[in-house]
Amino acid sequence: MNITTEKHLAATVLCISGDVTADDVSQFQRNVREEVGQFSSNIILDCTDMGIIDSVGLESLLWLSDELSKAGNKLRFASVPTSVVRVFEFTRLNRVFAMHESIEQAARSFA
Repeated sequence: MNITTEKHLAATVLCISGDVTADDVSQFQRNVREEVGQFSSNIILDCTDMGIIDSVGLESLLWLSDELSKAGNKLRFASVPTSVVRVFEFTRLNRVFAMHESIEQAARSFA
């Protein structure tokens, strides 16, 4: 898994490429902490190049959402692959996570 960061006016965009699984979670959380510090801005996860996600990966996304919420910020998802959307639907996390077709749509949702 690889994470790159882009700063935008409405949020910080984290671009995830690769799988988000138990093998990658500690790296994910470490990278997120390094990139966003004290969770002081909204975050958009660009999932265009995301591979598979397992239950531990889902827990790490819930962790990120909770940390942002504690800081008064929000998490949005952009360009989520169909396979990951199905996992969100199966686990009913589609009711928790706001998914958008593009980074631009996700950014507008913060207004």
